[in-house]
Amino acid sequence: MNKNFYISVFIVFFTQIVNAQSDSLFREFHLDRMNINENAMLILGSWAVGNILVGTYGNFKTTGEAKYFHQFNAMWNVVNLGIAAFGYFNAANSDPSSITNLEIIKDYNSLQNFLLLNAGLDVAYIATGLYLKERSKNSSSSERLRGYGNSLLLQGGFLLLFDVSLFFIHQNNANINLYPHLESFLAGGVGIGINLKL
Repeated sequence: MNKNFYISVFIVFFTQIVNAQSDSLFREFHLDRMNINENAMLILGSWAVGNILVGTYGNFKTTGEAKYFHQFNAMWNVVNLGIAAFGYFNAANSDPSSITNLEIIKDYNSLQNFLLLNAGLDVAYIATGLYLKERSKNSSSSERLRGYGNSLLLQGGFLLLFDVSLFFIHQNNANINLYPHLESFLAGGVGIGINLKL
């Protein structure tokens, strides 16, 4: 009876150590992911602020196609600034202790899918910019269409580069800090084996 008690205590203690190690690995991955998101939102926010400032200045100091280019850049980046601020504060205020390991994996997969969806939208922005430039050839509003089209090409191109880069940065983080641990869990690398001769 005394022997069984010690074995039970050992099993409980060892299980807690294994669970703490796996939780620590997932938390570390989550914290790295949030740091990546914070930095990405700072980049997006800086891009937005720069475009708002230059676009506002250009809107009042230029005419014709350039005026519309700057005007659209400024308007477009008000939205980007809002997204960047929301994303930054969401990442900065994320509490890793309030999220389960399964939620960490689900959040990661959701983010990756969201970035791929955004990349598709970015291609649509670029296509719309090309369409507006083509349409400007037979329009009385040709300067505005060319200006807006060029702005969409610039903004769509930047966002495509941003979203695809962020996707691969997160993928690389998962390849280093998540997938090897998941493989060991799924392959039975975490567990307890006891061989007792009574």
